[in-house]
Amino acid sequence: MVKPKAYFGVEGLDVIAAQGLSYGSQIMVQGETGIGKTVLAGQFIKEGLLCGDTCVYVACDEAPGVMRNHLIGFNLCPQAYEQANRLVFVDAYEQEESAEAFYVNGHGGLDKYFCLEREILKAYQGRCVRLVVDSFSTLAADVEPVELINFHQHRLKYLRKNGILAMDVFVNDVLDPRAMTSLAHMYNVIVKMNFGGGGTSPTRMIQLGKLKSGKFSASRYMFTIHQVFGIIMALDLEVLE
Repeated sequence: MVKPKAYFGVEGLDVIAAQGLSYGSQIMVQGETGIGKTVLAGQFIKEGLLCGDTCVYVACDEAPGVMRNHLIGFNLCPQAYEQANRLVFVDAYEQEESAEAFYVNGHGGLDKYFCLEREILKAYQGRCVRLVVDSFSTLAADVEPVELINFHQHRLKYLRKNGILAMDVFVNDVLDPRAMTSLAHMYNVIVKMNFGGGGTSPTRMIQLGKLKSGKFSASRYMFTIHQVFGIIMALDLEVLE
């Protein structure tokens, strides 16, 4: 089966990446705390659900209920998709105290997490699947850089081979900078989200780069966050580094 192209669900990003994303691609999202990474993840999941994908969301920094509320705010009913077995939550936040069907045990490290990830994904072979880990930097915070790089090479190879469209979210300044540089080269697409300007009302900025081309665009675009529409980019207000 030839899989269709996929999109972020953010109008501005989808204009820039007009050719769309291939299933089997990996997206790295980097950003500061509070910039809107989880909002972007929610729009990515919403887009997947509306176009028929099965979506798996791994909640590391907040309880899964936060993402459920984001989806409700986007005028979706997450419970309906969960009952249809098209939306799966993995709790890596509350762990053993979780009420979710799937949760990450705090013991066993990344290898144990990867076993759970593969177990879940195998159940959806043959489907178009989106996987979001929010944030991977939390899962890997205590892992040595060399171990993390080796693990990630193995994991991303598995996801690519099985056609999973993956979005891994990273919080700035959590992982070793050299490890982050190495990890970045493993992804097809990088989204960078940062605050710009100064004063009491900093500006939210976003970049989209495609490593397949060997380049990262220097173009930065301002964006705002709307409660219902999510990230709204101002493509006519491009700011160059």
